[in-house]
Amino acid sequence: MKHKNIIWDWNGTIINDAWLFVDIMNVFLTKRGLPLISLDDYKQHFCFPIQNYWRHLGFSFNERTFDKLNSDFIALYKKKLFKAKPHLGIKSFILKLNKLGYKQFVLSASADTILKKSINHYDFKKCFVRAYGVDNLNATGKIEVGKQLCKTHKLNMNKTVLIGDTEYDKRVADALGCSVFLLSYGHICRERLLPLNKPVFNNLEELFLSL
Repeated sequence: MKHKNIIWDWNGTIINDAWLFVDIMNVFLTKRGLPLISLDDYKQHFCFPIQNYWRHLGFSFNERTFDKLNSDFIALYKKKLFKAKPHLGIKSFILKLNKLGYKQFVLSASADTILKKSINHYDFKKCFVRAYGVDNLNATGKIEVGKQLCKTHKLNMNKTVLIGDTEYDKRVADALGCSVFLLSYGHICRERLLPLNKPVFNNLEELFLSL
């Protein structure tokens, strides 16, 4: 085992929900007469901080009006939350890693309450030592929460890998001082992940060989 600890991202990495974000965003774009997006468009341009992505789509806002805009987005997302499903084979893959002795966690930019609700709904609770989300709806604070995760569980960062699907996950891993593996089937296309000079995998089978 090259690694003993695995920190999983949730949205896009475990849950196949990029298409759902596109569907909901198109509701907001339609209301404002802005051009609609496709899943390919989304994977080419989605980014953190999320305010930058909203501006890319043509929205104008200040800090106060963005909070309201994003809150409305999350409200609709909550209503449709469970239309998204886990990626095929991901749960059995995680259970297999548990049997092999890996300690596994979730670290998400989703609000902690939404994350815990999702984990319970999909019956993933027993898959992880613990799951950590952020304390806001704006997808900020993942690095700070990640540092607390590592401190609480006394993780050896040389034996820890973060598995995610975005450039943000790479930045989080760098801040935590651990390795990062990126999956190309989530919220960001492979062409944007490759320049990060970190391992990029198309599927779980490829990923397993590097763990």
